[in-house]
Amino acid sequence: MPRPANLQPFLDHLAAERDLSPRTIEHYARDLRQFLETAVELGAVPDPPHAEDWPDLARRGLARTHLAKLRRLQRSPATVNRHLASIRSFYRWLQLTGRIDHLPDDLSASRGGRERNLPTVLGEQLLEQLLTLPDPSTDRGLRDRALLEVIYGLGLRLAEVVGLDLGDVDLVDGRVKVLGKGRKERLLPLCGCADEALRAHLERRLDPVEWLAVTDGRVTRGLTSRPVFEGRPGRRIARRTVQQRVSHYAGELAGLAGVSPHTLRHSFATHLLDGGAGIRVVQELLGHGHLATTQIYTHLSRTQVREAYQKAHPRARKKD
Repeated sequence: MPRPANLQPFLDHLAAERDLSPRTIEHYARDLRQFLETAVELGAVPDPPHAEDWPDLARRGLARTHLAKLRRLQRSPATVNRHLASIRSFYRWLQLTGRIDHLPDDLSASRGGRERNLPTVLGEQLLEQLLTLPDPSTDRGLRDRALLEVIYGLGLRLAEVVGLDLGDVDLVDGRVKVLGKGRKERLLPLCGCADEALRAHLERRLDPVEWLAVTDGRVTRGLTSRPVFEGRPGRRIARRTVQQRVSHYAGELAGLAGVSPHTLRHSFATHLLDGGAGIRVVQELLGHGHLATTQIYTHLSRTQVREAYQKAHPRARKKD
């Protein structure tokens, strides 16, 4: 087993210059250590590699060989693509810092042919049933309904809904401040069912003075950093708890498997596009840095349209 290399200068760059979250940086570090293990196995760099060895990593075919190794190990297309993104970022940093003169010319060719799995999306009627499953007569039921409504109603990532504080919620103006990937903030509209469910949850959980402060927009310093969603009293809800609650209700509804908080986010985006929202609006709401990331949902909608057409149109199917 190759010894670990010192990637800290690159990881510090990700934190300081790109403002990536600790969790994302952890993924970069793990992916690159595996890439370096492959480079050591192939004899491209010594064990352990040092900073003066970095230029040897830019030789043609090294990254592609590593990606091929991952595929042989039956890693998912998403995992392989994440490794590719990590390696590309590392190469760009090597070029930026003068350690290499140019990027390997075999990496750009791999981008066009990568596989992309279409996200799982729940139909509107099925999702409507899912959102009404939590029991509003109990504290946990009110919390869970608010969780589901806020994730779907605002299209939040798991980390975003877990990280919501009372200071991020403006019930007076009907909006929520969300801290997304790269610590980028965005303001999202809070209205309709999500607003009603969140109000019901907070009114039950907070004492009357605190609830009045929240509804009047006078959240005090002591309240601003308190989590919107708690697991145990006074403690922020865990990611795993949110995943379990979503999975529980999906299983209770129709024995659905593989439904996660991200499924609700995917459904949010697809339903908006199907309802006529522009792709730029959806991009802004989702917090995507690049339009190409959002375009997967337009592809999904086209797929659904094609399937509906083939089932319904009398001339869409071949004659027996």
